[in-house]
Amino acid sequence: MILHQSSRKESNCETMATDDFISNLPDEVLATIISGLPAIEAIRTTILSKRLKDVWRNVFRLDFDPKGVKKLFPAPNQRRSTVPVIQFGSNVCHDEGDDIDDTDPREEISRVVKNIDNVLLSHERNLISCRIVHLSNSYRSGDVEKWIKYLTSEKKVQELAFLCDDFQHEFYPVSLFGWGLNLPSGIFSCRTLQSLEFTNYDIPFHRPFHHCHNLKTLKLYYCDISSETLEAIVSSCDFMEHLSVCSSTSSLKQVRIFSQTVKTVELESLDLEGIYLPTQSLGALVLHSMKFPAKSLVIHAPNLRVFTATRKPITKNPYNFTRPSKQTKIAEILEYCTHLLTPLNYKASDSMEDPNLFKNLRELTIDLDLNDRREMLILCIVLQRCLSLHQLEINIEESRSDIEEATRDYSSVNSRLPYPETKLWEQRELCDCITFTLRQVSIKGFTGKDGEMEFPRHLITKCAKLERLEIWCNHDWSSEGGKATLGLLSLPRSSIDVSILLKPPP
Repeated sequence: MILHQSSRKESNCETMATDDFISNLPDEVLATIISGLPAIEAIRTTILSKRLKDVWRNVFRLDFDPKGVKKLFPAPNQRRSTVPVIQFGSNVCHDEGDDIDDTDPREEISRVVKNIDNVLLSHERNLISCRIVHLSNSYRSGDVEKWIKYLTSEKKVQELAFLCDDFQHEFYPVSLFGWGLNLPSGIFSCRTLQSLEFTNYDIPFHRPFHHCHNLKTLKLYYCDISSETLEAIVSSCDFMEHLSVCSSTSSLKQVRIFSQTVKTVELESLDLEGIYLPTQSLGALVLHSMKFPAKSLVIHAPNLRVFTATRKPITKNPYNFTRPSKQTKIAEILEYCTHLLTPLNYKASDSMEDPNLFKNLRELTIDLDLNDRREMLILCIVLQRCLSLHQLEINIEESRSDIEEATRDYSSVNSRLPYPETKLWEQRELCDCITFTLRQVSIKGFTGKDGEMEFPRHLITKCAKLERLEIWCNHDWSSEGGKATLGLLSLPRSSIDVSILLKPPP
């Protein structure tokens, strides 16, 4: 019996060895799997099996990030050490011991970056995307220009990203922005190039972007660029659809987009004097952690479908100057977008100014204090302007301190309300989006206070098409607030299809 079980186990092992699932996969599938790895890790897969020996040469994505070698640095008390460093031969990739001096870790990083040339020359197919994290000396030596020309001409790359990072933020003092992007005119005019991303660069000229007729996406993170240069770059790209700008210097005083092809604009952590978007093609506008005069926001976007305005950055920004206390309040932005502060006899000074920016809006994400009577009124007016809204997300934030709340003058607001503010949603006429279109609502930072309760109660009892209501509770909600929130589940529901989800703090 024992011999029988032993022979059966040996038979199973032989079956598993001969029936290797990974080895039987087509080359295209293996290349797709390995494409998700950083370039160095993709090459290291050659030592796993003969089947994977040359698969990395046909991946369609390459990500060169030298930060992966930092784990190879010896401890500070070790002056010299032998560590495995990857070398690129003509046929195989192998580990080879190499002595490094830990007094200057940039030397090891620089040596790894130099292997980018060998990898690109050994790679055999066109690339969908390539990302290169390089050192500042790679730009000074002309490597960046050489990589761009090779990737665009020989590899027909579609998506290209460069990050200039000499790792000084971990070892030495660092300056805020990187090196000047002084490249030849029209270097990005490749027929296949559709997406460009730059991080930590000074972009003094728009010449490299001349004749970029196929570029659709441009992302600039922590770049020093002037308003005039940004405007000229967008104008040079005839078919640009997506523009992202995050954390520029004071050189960027305004964002002006005149292109009639741009569909998405994302702005984050910028200190501006104004935003001017006479772009009828604009379908999505995202504002994160912005500082600018709300009255200087001029938008003509009749096809706007997505609007996001929050005061919390979505990227990790160590240089973020726009602390929440200094950022433009979302309520102020909404006041001017809805012309809430506009006199009755007002005539627009700008012919491009849109009287109802939110008419065709389908998704709205905003930060508001639902305990604040003025901001509740603003929300009510915004929803009246939204005729096609399907999805709404509100992040509750405390907009003022107790002292500011006690000293603020609400006479101008209360004079417009012929009923107590606690009856705001109950007494006002139903919005079209509440009656006909709104499907999903998410409220985050909920504490169960009286002011906050009015809006979800109104949604549950009046929103006839509502399918999903998510309420994310705040960390500091009280037991009384918890009981009041649970009471929402017992309310009569206008929609028979609605699911009400109460979620704990993230």
